[in-house]
Amino acid sequence: MVVVNCPLKQDDIIKIVENIEIESKKEFKFIKKQGIKIYFESNYSDMEKACLIIKKEIKESELGKVLYFNVVEE
Repeated sequence: MVVVNCPLKQDDIIKIVENIEIESKKEFKFIKKQGIKIYFESNYSDMEKACLIIKKEIKESELGKVLYFNVVEE
């Protein structure tokens, strides 16, 4: 499970993460929101790398330049 911690623009973050494709497959599925935590399920084998991929995609988006967030494995 991957968790994105961000208090703002959560619906936009969900769209960004769910649209990430790795090897032509969508790897992340939104599970739930709980406070500032956004939970995603993934079948990707390397969870540490999955966190880095999500972080990179969010940072490269318009929102990523102005939001404070972090991505962790849980």
